[in-house]
Amino acid sequence: MAKGDYLLAALDMDGTLLNTDHAFTPYTVAALTRAAEAGKVIALCTGRCLSELWRHFETVPAVGYAISENGGCLYDVKAGKVLSQLTIAPDRAMAILEKLRGYDACVQCFMNGQSYIESAGGEALKPYHVYDFAPVFEEGSVFVAGVLALAREKGHVEKIDVYFADPGDKAAFWREIADRDLFIADSLGYGCEISPREATKSGGLIRLCEHLGIDLSRSLAIGDGGNDLDLMRAAGMSIAMGNADPRVLAAADATTEDCDHDGAARAVLRYMLGEDT
Repeated sequence: MAKGDYLLAALDMDGTLLNTDHAFTPYTVAALTRAAEAGKVIALCTGRCLSELWRHFETVPAVGYAISENGGCLYDVKAGKVLSQLTIAPDRAMAILEKLRGYDACVQCFMNGQSYIESAGGEALKPYHVYDFAPVFEEGSVFVAGVLALAREKGHVEKIDVYFADPGDKAAFWREIADRDLFIADSLGYGCEISPREATKSGGLIRLCEHLGIDLSRSLAIGDGGNDLDLMRAAGMSIAMGNADPRVLAAADATTEDCDHDGAARAVLRYMLGEDT
């Protein structure tokens, strides 16, 4: 595929589009705007849920779609409409949350597009290696005393993120729940993301391309983490950030600058608009 022929970009957020301060730079906003004005489709492809994305939709009007919850939710930003939503079977979700009561972990659940975190927030997040994400959580999440009770009440769980104090606990828990009914991905080193088996970033990209009538070969994916690997294998072209996990670097068709040097935006300009950056 020649540069400029790619029609849709599926872009991870944390460590990719967002810099280490979890913000969009003016350069990135401008680059995505130019791509959208040229008729390209810009889709956020992230493990976040909708409650963690509202501000970003306002910041970057060029974003047309969101493949959120690691592919579990497909959202049309302009129409303000959920196109598809996958959930974890209620009995499986409750069983997972019950098991987590035996671990020292910070648990986050997505229910009806809203993030709920079993924590007091702030300093309480430090033992779980996600303190850098405190502003993200505080903006888009509701802190609760117990997610298990809330999940029982709502009866609807889309995704469970778990952040462990001890990496040994992460490995033990992963072994305990691994089965074919779930999709489990690495998250931020000490965590894991638990979704329905069908909820993958690659599945979300495929469904979005089908919805828009775009051939998958004309899509590109840009990412940095383990939960981007299946997305990058599915896209017509895959691009790894300069700060990417070694596995992502090895799997990618090309690399770009890191997230603090607008690497994702520069890749969009190169491969979607055919510009030298």
